[in-house]
Amino acid sequence: MKESEWIQLIAAGCNRDPRQINRLFECDAEILDLNGQMWALTLDQFSPEEDLFTSEEPEKLGANLATATLSDLLAAGAKPEFFMQGLTLPQGVDELFVRQLTGGISGVLAEVGCSLCGGDMGTADQWRFSGFCMGRVLNNKPLSRIMPKQPQTLWATGKFGDANFAALHNKATPRFELRYKEAQVIYQWATACMDTSGGLMDALWWLHMLNPDMRFEIDLDQVPLAPEVRKAACSGLPAEAFLLGGAGEYELIFMVAEPLGSTGQEALEAMSAIRIGEIHDRSSGLFFRKRGKVVSEMKSAPPCPREEANREKYIQAVIGMANELFGENKVT
Repeated sequence: MKESEWIQLIAAGCNRDPRQINRLFECDAEILDLNGQMWALTLDQFSPEEDLFTSEEPEKLGANLATATLSDLLAAGAKPEFFMQGLTLPQGVDELFVRQLTGGISGVLAEVGCSLCGGDMGTADQWRFSGFCMGRVLNNKPLSRIMPKQPQTLWATGKFGDANFAALHNKATPRFELRYKEAQVIYQWATACMDTSGGLMDALWWLHMLNPDMRFEIDLDQVPLAPEVRKAACSGLPAEAFLLGGAGEYELIFMVAEPLGSTGQEALEAMSAIRIGEIHDRSSGLFFRKRGKVVSEMKSAPPCPREEANREKYIQAVIGMANELFGENKVT
């Protein structure tokens, strides 16, 4: 079964509180109306086997774990306030590792004014981490992945592909950008928002599936790629393969209704947001454009690492889909 099918199976066997506003998959966080105040809650689990986060730099690992957990609340239009963690440490780990890991986590929490309330600990062969965060939704108006049926533009907060590049070449995981300040600007203008925890193409596919009556046109010439990805493309590996892989950057992609107006345009440009496409209400599908022309349509979800027999088969599936979708239209 696919991951989404497992989630649906589990959810169907449990009661859903009537105070919960969002339906399955509709929002990066879970939204509850508690006595008239909207709260956003999220829980994420991370491991070196699935997420491929490297741990040679414990401080960066801690910062990335906190950033990845908080990202869901930022995408939902909420202010992170309370944090809890389940931390499994490698057997024989030393005090310095724990101090540096904790320093990375606490640094990110301090940046957004979020407090660690408690958690649980354990030991195993490899580290594992579960992060929980909750916070109030700004103005009681959460952002979801569902957009209004009207023309929109699609924007991104940063570059893509570096996490997948690192995972493929067994290099150190890059430090993720905490988009807290950007999220406050996004909230003022966005109609919908999602993070790229599973990579850019995974996020685009989810938005397409959740808004099936909309036509997404992604301008590949405008998608900002990490420098490593462009170098890889020059050596013959499709650049788009690094957008299809499941190692995400935890950037935010968001939709803005047209016409935006000069004030909104200036606000988004001031935070260095990049316009990467348009969304139309005249037809449906997920299309990719290059040099002003549509070159392909994405008709199935990106390969999932949990559904492939091993890492090598997963990599080949990603490269195969990149070639099928983009062929000779590689970014150079």
